Amino acid sequence: MKPRTVMSGERRPHVVLVAYYFPPLGGSGVQRVAKWVKYLPEFGWDVTVLTVEPGAYFAFDETLLDEVREAGARIIRTRTLDPTRAGRKHRAVGALSETKRRLLTFVTGLFFLPDNKRSWFRSAQAAFDEVSKSGPVDVVLSSAPPYTALMVGDALATQLEVPHVLDYRDDWIDNPRHFYPTQLHKRWHINKERAILERSALVLTINESIAHLIRQRRPQADVRVVSQGFDPADFEHNRIMKKDGEKIRLVYAGMFYGAQQPDTLLRAVSVLAGEDKVLAERLEIRFVGLFPEEKVPLIKELNLESSVVRTGYKNHRDTADELVQADILWMTVGSQPGGHMISTGKLFDYMGSRKPILALVPEGEVRKALEGYGPAYIADPEDIDAVISILTLLLNEAHNGGLSRGSEAWIQQYDRREGARRLASMLTAVMSG
Repeated sequence: MKPRTVMSGERRPHVVLVAYYFPPLGGSGVQRVAKWVKYLPEFGWDVTVLTVEPGAYFAFDETLLDEVREAGARIIRTRTLDPTRAGRKHRAVGALSETKRRLLTFVTGLFFLPDNKRSWFRSAQAAFDEVSKSGPVDVVLSSAPPYTALMVGDALATQLEVPHVLDYRDDWIDNPRHFYPTQLHKRWHINKERAILERSALVLTINESIAHLIRQRRPQADVRVVSQGFDPADFEHNRIMKKDGEKIRLVYAGMFYGAQQPDTLLRAVSVLAGEDKVLAERLEIRFVGLFPEEKVPLIKELNLESSVVRTGYKNHRDTADELVQADILWMTVGSQPGGHMISTGKLFDYMGSRKPILALVPEGEVRKALEGYGPAYIADPEDIDAVISILTLLLNEAHNGGLSRGSEAWIQQYDRREGARRLASMLTAVMSG
């Protein structure tokens, strides 16, 4: 690789960001890189994005695409034969049921290495010459999952002879959602990651739990934490939506998958309704995002149809409006192996809204992130009695107008713009060798 120093009057440094999930695709997986692309130019870096053409997907967000375009980023898109996409057409398709998702995980774990985005590797390589035409490149930054993106970034950085920075939004080898059909499959992943880590200049990740695992596998790696966050700009001009009378809104934003399911909350509300009908009738449960159809019968079984509102998917800007309009926000990680290392992206937007948060989470990263927030009410993921007690407290406080707001001093550490400033400083140090 070729370290260099940028002198006054020279061109701006240039980073190529390799990301499979990128706007107009929506959802939590795109927001970290999208906000980096938005803010890095403010701190002196030009950005080119190498990503895929938008095909069929469960969510699209044109507002995030507008942000990265306004930032002046160049976007290079290539084709991919992703087996999870229903054709090449740019259109929204429903999210997979949990049964289908598990089946797909099994099949792709068996036949696709490192993941079912493997076909993108060759088409992305074919675009390397086009990347070079965007001007001299100083650093390649690749974000995973999918881990195919790290392979693409590794190949591009090697060809250009520049440093490669890895970004782990989830762990690779010890990710609890990974499935290894055989020990040979796992050994392949271990060897591939080791080779990429050996050639990397810097490794970023979202929390210390994942950083610890990477350091154990590669003690020589320079591993830094750049947390997930929220963008204050998303909350500057929120629209106030009309509420249904005196209803108290309990809002969940995002998807459900794996152990992250709505059952505990719904069952707690059902019990609460039996114990205090008047109190429960004040509550409106809003699911902002794709709600699993297989859970609709549970809502009916618990007689909660009149209390539940399913809005469907909303773009990031409209979701921020929902968070601001909520009285209480809730989230769940569920009980699952590796749950301690999950720090879901929605948590930080929740904190950005300054609203009380009901978190059904195990010991781990989410609890650490909420330590100094203030109005954070934490229960184990399946503890229905604890959820009932917390809801009773919060509903009474909301009815009496006494809900607290999150600590301004605490949430500032999760400002996306500040995260991009730190990233820019790290990229500059890497570039300079």
